Amino acid sequence: MKKKLTLGSLAMLLIAVAIFGTVAYFSKSFTSTGNTAQAAKFNVNTVNAQGETIGDGQFALGEKLLPGMEPIKVYEFQIQKNDTKIPVEYKVDLIPSGDLFPANGSSPIELNLQRKVDGKWEAINHESTFRPASDNEDFRIFASWPHGSNDIEFQGKTGNIKLEVVATQVDEEEEEEGPPYFTGEVVFKATPNGSTRTTNNKEVNFYTNSNGNKVIEVSMGDGSGDFENKVGNFTITESISGGETWYRVVTAKEYYANDKQVWRLTEDRVDTSQQGVIHFNKGNNTYLKIESSALYNWFVNN
Repeated sequence: MKKKLTLGSLAMLLIAVAIFGTVAYFSKSFTSTGNTAQAAKFNVNTVNAQGETIGDGQFALGEKLLPGMEPIKVYEFQIQKNDTKIPVEYKVDLIPSGDLFPANGSSPIELNLQRKVDGKWEAINHESTFRPASDNEDFRIFASWPHGSNDIEFQGKTGNIKLEVVATQVDEEEEEEGPPYFTGEVVFKATPNGSTRTTNNKEVNFYTNSNGNKVIEVSMGDGSGDFENKVGNFTITESISGGETWYRVVTAKEYYANDKQVWRLTEDRVDTSQQGVIHFNKGNNTYLKIESSALYNWFVNN
């Protein structure tokens, strides 16, 4: 009987394994195909006055160069953006060489590269880099030979003028902020045991006063929070005293609203290690922090 029970138990165990031995989890799959990817078009072209892509030997030079000549237009060209939608930057390089254009710059020939800006021709450097202001950018090149003391040394000499135009993809330009300028977070802890007051999005003005010192002004506007009510508008003014540079904070309300209460710190306690943030660390757990990229950039560069 015991053997039969054992065999029976074994049979039941095998059946249980057969039924429950495979464990399954809920699963769903989704597929999306037929999605066409296309690279952005980069179809910049540079053409001559005849609308043809620029090539070699197209400058109108020949043997027209002689001392005392009036400026002559030797070439004109246009950089066309066409259907290029990505941001680009152009580099235009005019490179003279050869016996007529020695490397020491003693050539009597003057080359003048001009770009049309807002309907007017403006002279630009022979090596200029810029972002296009319109779909088509127009250029022209003039050559002249003013009278000089070494003209005879260059008679019959030849040279080469190379025009190079390079179009390069660049990153989008970030829109410039302000004015007016506004802060991010502003935090002020005026005293070691006092409250830490915080506000944000306040108008900030900054300039150099008549003494050449930095001035920062932060206005509360129509806000009615704790910072606005207890601190209010405040000014940070730079000064020189005892051979050191100081920054003094004057608030419209509470502790530092008059000349008798002074909250100031030396220049070495101003921390600009965090991009876009200025920390005025007075010490003893008191500080003023202002977030503003525009203010930060002005402060560290002045």
